[in-house]
Amino acid sequence: MNKFTVITAVAGLLFIVAGGLGFYSFMLHAELAQYKKLGELESLQQFSQENFDLTVENKDLRRSMTRIQKGFAEYRKQELQTAELRSQRRVETAIASFTPISGPYVLAAIASQEQHELCEYTQGLIELEAEFFQSSDPAVVMQKDKICGTHLARKLTPLFKYQMLRVRAAMTGSLEHLRIDAEKKFVTARELLSKWQIPVEKELDAYTHF
Repeated sequence: MNKFTVITAVAGLLFIVAGGLGFYSFMLHAELAQYKKLGELESLQQFSQENFDLTVENKDLRRSMTRIQKGFAEYRKQELQTAELRSQRRVETAIASFTPISGPYVLAAIASQEQHELCEYTQGLIELEAEFFQSSDPAVVMQKDKICGTHLARKLTPLFKYQMLRVRAAMTGSLEHLRIDAEKKFVTARELLSKWQIPVEKELDAYTHF
């Protein structure tokens, strides 16, 4: 075997080895590229799922916001209507409360009613919060209980009773016309309270008859 033959054989062997290494490198690169594609696909799928979830949450949030906006608009409408009516009621009852003898009667009735309405208002706020946000603050509930536990009529009725005893004591003898005038005043006061659908405690009303 001469040198040329050996060199040729070695060169052929090196060519085969180089070709094998090249093919192996190509296959390795192709496999790595495939893994990379699979990784990118998995990431893309994960991103797509997250984007879908966010889209669903966004739609739910928009629906909730729309519901809250509609609910608030209706609540505001009702409150403004109520405030307008109570403003008119306040004017008429405030004027009537200055009427001699029957004025305190109107004042006691309207004050008791307004205290009751404050209780209903705080209850409405708590119910509204629970409806919109599914939550309730214990401190707010305690405040509501304190407001609703205030019975103003129990404090005002004895004061009115004392005043009426003094009025009756003054209407003696030849002062019958004062009694008639007082009865007319109370008739007018009852009509006003009835107009505004203001309930009157029986005990309070009992001292208006002569």
